[in-house]
Amino acid sequence: MAVAWLGFAGAVLAAVISGWVALRQARMAERLAQLNSDLETEVHRRTAMIDRGLAAEDVLTRYREPLAAAAFDLQSRLYNILRLDFFEMYGGGHPRAEDALTTTLFRLAQYFGWTEILRRDIQFLSFPEAADTRRVAQLQSNIAKCFITQNYGQALMIWSDEQRAIGERMIVEENGKVLCMGYARFRDHCDDTFATWRDRLRTELQDAGSPARLRDVQHLLCELVETLDARRLRYTDDLGRA
Repeated sequence: MAVAWLGFAGAVLAAVISGWVALRQARMAERLAQLNSDLETEVHRRTAMIDRGLAAEDVLTRYREPLAAAAFDLQSRLYNILRLDFFEMYGGGHPRAEDALTTTLFRLAQYFGWTEILRRDIQFLSFPEAADTRRVAQLQSNIAKCFITQNYGQALMIWSDEQRAIGERMIVEENGKVLCMGYARFRDHCDDTFATWRDRLRTELQDAGSPARLRDVQHLLCELVETLDARRLRYTDDLGRA
């Protein structure tokens, strides 16, 4: 009888141990499956982030030169206005006074145009970890805010919707490529499409608060040019701050 009880007890103990081992193995398998799932999710997340980063860099590379050129042209005109008395020389009754105003509006609209083109291509990518793209995005945001803020008064305050509207009017398609219109076409459309902004520019450039806004915008544009042309392949190191 004792031997039988020992055999029964041993069988029960073996069953308990076997059940415990099976349960432990099942739990370990669950944990391992969860770890594998988490690892796969993280790999997908990081891969997607890298892909977005590469795509953002590709977009920035594509538009780096035209955006840098537009920023350089605008900051150059603002420097001439603030430091070289551009409108004092070519304003009033000067025979080229209207050309001076129209070319100034063109440079402003051209910058907004390339900014809008870049925004459209990159808005769904969300600038990731790349310092270059983040820096460009931050500078563009700061320039936009400089035009939006009321800290300088109402003169030349261009709201974000207006900035985009001006940019949208500048976008054209040529040979399957999205571009910003050139000055000749801009001038042809200035009297109908851009007349309101030209009239505002003519009036508000005379406001006492305008120079402070334009000076801060010019400084930020210089930083943007230097960021886009970090190796100074096209633009010199001595961009003048007004």
